[in-house]
Amino acid sequence: MKRFFVPLMIVVLIFLLSGCIWGDKPLPKIVLIDDSHANRFGGEESEFFDGIIAILAAKGYDYRYSSVVGFEPQNYAIVILSMPGASYSISDIDKLETQLTKKGKIIMMDMLVEIPPASTFFLDALSDGLNTGIGFVWGLVTDTVNNIGGNKMMITTDNFTTHPLASTLSAKIAMMMATKLTVEGNATVAIFAESSAIFTTYVPSGDEVTYVPQAPAPIPIVVTSNIGGGKVVAISSAYTFTGTLMGLVPGNADLFRAVVDW
Repeated sequence: MKRFFVPLMIVVLIFLLSGCIWGDKPLPKIVLIDDSHANRFGGEESEFFDGIIAILAAKGYDYRYSSVVGFEPQNYAIVILSMPGASYSISDIDKLETQLTKKGKIIMMDMLVEIPPASTFFLDALSDGLNTGIGFVWGLVTDTVNNIGGNKMMITTDNFTTHPLASTLSAKIAMMMATKLTVEGNATVAIFAESSAIFTTYVPSGDEVTYVPQAPAPIPIVVTSNIGGGKVVAISSAYTFTGTLMGLVPGNADLFRAVVDW
C-alpha cells in the first residue's frame, strides 16, 4: 500500500501547485461591461467608457459588452455595473455571487437621476441582495468650496482614508452628480467628500418634490466590501470615469487604476 501512497501524494501536490484543482482556476483577464439592464450610458459604440477601456488595456485586460455575449458575470474577472435602469433578477444575483466566490471584482457605479426609476434604487437592491453592506442613497452631493469652476455639482476631494485602495492616491479626484453611499457590516469607506460638502435628499410630496439638505457630515463617495472571496467597489458617480473627466482630472484615472489593482 505504501508503494502506491507516495506516488499518489506526489500527483496531488503537482495538481495543487499547478492550480489545476477544480475551482482554483483563475478567472480570465476579461471585463464584462453591463449594458443589458437599460444602462444610461448608451450602447457599445458610446464613447462613455473610452478612458476605462484604455486603462484596462494597459493592464492587460480585454473587455466584452453583456448585450453581445450575454449577462454571464461568473466568467469574468471584473464586472462593471454602471447606472442600470432596470432591476437585477435573482438569477443575475446568483451569477454575481458565483463570480465573487471565484475571487472576482464587481464595480458598481451610480449617478443622480432625479426622476425614478433611478440607478440608485436598482444598485441599492442589488447591493442588499449580495450582502455587501454598501447602501446607495438617492440624492445629490454638492460642495460650494471644493469644486471645479464654481460648479457645486462638480465636487472635488482628496479626503482619502487609509484603505488599501486609496493609500496610493495623492491627486484630487472629481465627481459630477454624485450620490451618497452608506456602510455597514463588511463595507469600508475608501474616500469621503470634503467636510464642506452637503447631501440633499429628494422627498416626493404629492406632485411636487421637496429638497431637504442635510447638515454637513462625512459623506462616503467610494466604498468597498469583501464578499465571498471577491471584492466590490461602489462609486458615487459613474461620470468619474468618463474619458473627458479623467482627461481633465488626472486623479480620476489614478483612482480607476487603484480600483483595478485593489
